[in-house]
Amino acid sequence: MSHPSYPPAPQNDAGAGVPQVPAAPYAYGGQFQGGAQPGYQPGPDSGPYGTQGGAVPAKSFMTTWILALLLGGFGVDRFYLGKIGTGIAKLLTAGGLGIWSIVDLIITLTGNARDKQGRPLAGYPENKKKAWIITIVVWFAGLIAGIVSTVLSLTLVAAAVQQGGTTPVAPLPSASQGPLLPSTGTASEANSFTVNVDDSTTVKVGVVNSLYTQEIPSMSYMKPANGGFLVLEVSWETVTGTSFAGSTNFEAYDADGKKGEPLFLEEGLGSLPMGTVAAGEVQQGVIAFDIKNGPTTIVIADVYGEEAATFTVAPPADQ
Repeated sequence: MSHPSYPPAPQNDAGAGVPQVPAAPYAYGGQFQGGAQPGYQPGPDSGPYGTQGGAVPAKSFMTTWILALLLGGFGVDRFYLGKIGTGIAKLLTAGGLGIWSIVDLIITLTGNARDKQGRPLAGYPENKKKAWIITIVVWFAGLIAGIVSTVLSLTLVAAAVQQGGTTPVAPLPSASQGPLLPSTGTASEANSFTVNVDDSTTVKVGVVNSLYTQEIPSMSYMKPANGGFLVLEVSWETVTGTSFAGSTNFEAYDADGKKGEPLFLEEGLGSLPMGTVAAGEVQQGVIAFDIKNGPTTIVIADVYGEEAATFTVAPPADQ
C-alpha cells in the first residue's frame, strides 16, 4: 500500500518540528529581529544630557541666601529663583517694607525655599550652619551700628539746641531819658553773649542801654501804634569769620507774642550801621521797635533768617 508523500517539516535552532515565532514589528515600521538593541535609550526622567529632572540643575542655596541677605529688599533673590512676578512686587514695595525680605531670608535659611520648578536648593545641608552664623553676625553688627548712630544723632541735636540761644544772666542797664545817640560806653560782659550766625561765623552781641519812650527826638511826627517805642543801644562784634550787622538782624516780641514794628531811624540818631564786619571789628548803634511796654523778647537771626539767640528786656516806662 502506498502512502502520500509530504514535504519535510522545517527545522529551527531550538529543535525539530517547532514552528518559528514571527518577528514583532519595530517601533518605527521596521521589523525587530530579536535581541537587545544597541545604543543608550533615555528614560522618562532623563533630560537630553542625562541630567535627572531635566537639563537645568537646581538653583544654588548659597547664591539665594547671599542675595536674600544683601539685596532682598530689591527682590533679587526671587528673580534668581525664576519668580519674576513676586520679584517685581517685592522690588516695588521695598521688600514689603522690610518684612517680606526678612521672611524670605528665614525661609531660605530653614531650607524651605524652592525654585520656580518647585525643586529644593542645591547645597543646603552642607552650608546651612555657615549661613546661619554669618546672618546672625550681620544682624548683630547692624543693630549695634543703629544704636550708635541714634545716640550720636541725639547728642548732636542736644548740642545744637543748647547752643541755639543764650540769655544774659544779669539784668539789662536801667532805662534812661538820655539822648538816643550811641554812648561811649560798652556792654558789660554780663550783658554780652556769643551767637553762631553760621557754621564758620560767630559774633558777640552786647546791650549797652535800653529805653522805652513815647516820642523819638526829631521824629515827633511818628506816633506809636502799640503803646510806645523800645529803643536799644547794642554792640555787634565779629569774633570769627565775617558777619553782616544791621537792625534787620533783630526782632522784638511783646509778652503776648506779638511782633513789634521795627523803626528805621533818621540820620543823626545813631542807628546801628549796616554792613560787613570783619573779625575783631565792632559796630555800635541804636535799634528801635514800636511795641507794647513790658517784658520784651529780642530775637537775633542767623544768616538764614532763623532764630540764633534770644534775650529779654523789661525797661521801665519813661517819666
